[in-house]
Amino acid sequence: MNLINDLNPEVKQSLLTDKENYPYLIQKIYRELNDANSPTDLTVSTAQTLIGYFDTLGLKAEHDSFVIKLYNVFGK
Repeated sequence: MNLINDLNPEVKQSLLTDKENYPYLIQKIYRELNDANSPTDLTVSTAQTLIGYFDTLGLKAEHDSFVIKLYNVFGK
């Protein structure tokens, strides 16, 4: 199972938009998403980057907790 399919559509679109400007970063994120079974399998760096995209898009998390935000990035 990979997390790419569970990724919030707006976050996914932002990652694709930034792929040209940050190819190595986006490639690393997608590689981790592909290999992970749950959001807790991601590195802290990747999790923080995804939460950054989530926050930048103005999406609202259920709580301000790092873990809750991370799960909200995946619609959970």
